[in-house]
Amino acid sequence: MSIRRIMTLAGRIVRQFARDRRTMALLFLAPLLVMTLLNFVLNSSSSSATLDIVPGSDALSSTLAQTLHDRLSGQHGMAARIVTADKADGDLKNGDADAALIFPPDFAGQVRAGSATLTLRLEGSDPNVAKQIQNIVTLLTSGLGQSAPGIAGGTAPRVAVSATYLYGGPQFTATDALAPLFIGLFSFFFVFLLTSVAFLRERSQGTIERLLVSPLNRTELVMGYVVGFTLFALLQSLVILLYVVGVLQVHFKGNLGLLFLVTSLLTIGGVNMGIFVSAFARNELQVIQFIPLLLVPQVLLGGLFFPVKTLPVVLYQLANIMPLTYANFALKDVMIKGFGIGDIWPDLAFLAGFAVLMVLGAAFSLRQDRV
Repeated sequence: MSIRRIMTLAGRIVRQFARDRRTMALLFLAPLLVMTLLNFVLNSSSSSATLDIVPGSDALSSTLAQTLHDRLSGQHGMAARIVTADKADGDLKNGDADAALIFPPDFAGQVRAGSATLTLRLEGSDPNVAKQIQNIVTLLTSGLGQSAPGIAGGTAPRVAVSATYLYGGPQFTATDALAPLFIGLFSFFFVFLLTSVAFLRERSQGTIERLLVSPLNRTELVMGYVVGFTLFALLQSLVILLYVVGVLQVHFKGNLGLLFLVTSLLTIGGVNMGIFVSAFARNELQVIQFIPLLLVPQVLLGGLFFPVKTLPVVLYQLANIMPLTYANFALKDVMIKGFGIGDIWPDLAFLAGFAVLMVLGAAFSLRQDRV
């Protein structure tokens, strides 16, 4: 064994990597970018649940609502606030609150009768959060009657909680909540990766160069590649969607065709982004280097691990220009909330705009003589 020959070979590899700026960026800059994003997200985002408390019209319910507010504020990982019924209803529909605890209008009368029932209206799109809130509220309200002594012959009234769901339901699980997000992620990630690598091979093997001297004009060349890759990607998205719904038996409320429309727009954007990005790579390794720059930030900021609304302001604004964020919103709204096309049209419009932009980018890259 020759140390000199080993070191000579090692030196050649080091020089080869050192001359490849993209590889150097992958090794040193990309991990720093991902770690910086994680640092901001983990240290700045808020993971507490929000509970709206709606008192009744009587003084007793107002007093007990304030008592609950004081007990919950800053504890149990929850944020509590006292609001009106209309405000609570709007907060739940807009996603600004995770639940609303509503005192009945005749709360004082129910207390005098010895038993009162509060309504806990859960937003329900995240089953884990809904279960957490239900457990905490049930625990705290179980002793709420002690705050109203001297009623009903000196016996503390029993205060119960009746839970209802705005979206989802008690049958929805964590898998049901995450399934829409993973559908979007897999449809986007694998399509981008496979398209960029496959198209890079078309470039590196001289296929495009040969097609350029064939009877095909450049427009036909562009449309042929775009349609071919897109059809394959759409089939993949359909298989993923049908497997999740039909085999894994994930609960969903919305229209299956609308779900496919969302994934189709995301897939078209991903396919053409892969074609566009492949123009800036010379080998498969350089294609992989785009993943930490283009895909990882979308995974971290798109709502898969952390709710978008809890992100710091800068990262929140960044998330709002990422296609995966809008796909996640739309898929979750359709599958869990049962929304229709009239409710998610802004998300569809953004995804359609992204798809058109990437089609133009792919067409531009194909029209350049890079081979």
